[in-house]
Amino acid sequence: MTVVLTVAALNSIYLTWRFTALYAGWVTPGTGICSWTTWVDCDKVLQTQEARAFVVPNAVLGLGFYTGALLWWVAGRRLGAAYHPHLIRSLGVWLGVASLVTLWFWWLLLGLDALCPFCPWNHVLTYVALYLTVEVWRLTPHPPHHEPFRPLLWLVAVCVAWFWACQGAWFLAEATVLQRTA
Repeated sequence: MTVVLTVAALNSIYLTWRFTALYAGWVTPGTGICSWTTWVDCDKVLQTQEARAFVVPNAVLGLGFYTGALLWWVAGRRLGAAYHPHLIRSLGVWLGVASLVTLWFWWLLLGLDALCPFCPWNHVLTYVALYLTVEVWRLTPHPPHHEPFRPLLWLVAVCVAWFWACQGAWFLAEATVLQRTA
């Protein structure tokens, strides 16, 4: 699970950086590591309006989600085995929601004139992470009593705040720094 979430987070970091660099005019379109041909070109995809399906760039949504999910998984496991069932169950719920959202992203991607070779990997990794979560849930012992929720509530607050901080950072950057350089 850690490897899958880490790869998805790293992919989102790259896509967010590339979207930002293209938006601000810091790089030349068609020169990215995922711009291979006229038809397979991440830069073309990142410059479409579909790359902002939900107001903020899709890559920034992924950045907040996958890095937050990785933080939830890594930090949550350190709380101890008694917290693992809730940790895994809640991660599974959010990966299930993300899996449904990826269906919309597939529809957007397949309607474009170019294909991004990196974007679909996060969709596939979401399904893999969801499958792994179900398997881990199935194999995790469930204690007869519940531990206090306070440590989990702090982790929820941190992960949710992180997600929204990523979105807020984009809006702030777009309204200030990126507008001056574009």
